[in-house]
Amino acid sequence: MDYKTCLQIFKITDITFLPIAAMKLVLAPKEERNPVYRELLKANNFDVSKDWFQEIYEGELSEGKRKGQHFTPSGIHLLLSKLVEQPEKQCQSVHEPTAGTGSLIIGDWWNEISKKMPWDVFPTQRTYTVWELSDRAVPLLLINLSIRGINAIVYHGDVLEQTIIAKYAVVNKQNDSLGFSYIEVYNDVS
Repeated sequence: MDYKTCLQIFKITDITFLPIAAMKLVLAPKEERNPVYRELLKANNFDVSKDWFQEIYEGELSEGKRKGQHFTPSGIHLLLSKLVEQPEKQCQSVHEPTAGTGSLIIGDWWNEISKKMPWDVFPTQRTYTVWELSDRAVPLLLINLSIRGINAIVYHGDVLEQTIIAKYAVVNKQNDSLGFSYIEVYNDVS
């Protein structure tokens, strides 16, 4: 997805407003959110195997110097997923302590679901526990997870210090691999 398309879909004039628009979108009622999700899918040729926001985020929104952010090069996410692949289990849990906008999670998720037919994939069989510190990355991470129907607990905070700013449950209520996940915000983050 290019900058111009991103600006149009999110109805913003400056890419620095993307995190605010993205957070507003993920928390919107599904009647408002789902049409925009469908626009995003179409704009990205329905290719859910990669992080659509990574290039935009790295180019315009990252906080590399201030927060020491470093990015996973494209393609590495699939390799890492295959290296840590586990034998088929009924239910699996994956922990990602520095998620960014979600490229490693997307790679792991894609590695798992691309082996099966959509009706044989149940999001509740693979859940993610995710941490991210950046205020700018979290909204894009939430979109990346929810548009793919992934189940996750997302901690907006510092994994090393175990300080939490916000906590989100990304829940695929229908347990449908072709459905979108709903975002629940936890106010009590203690």
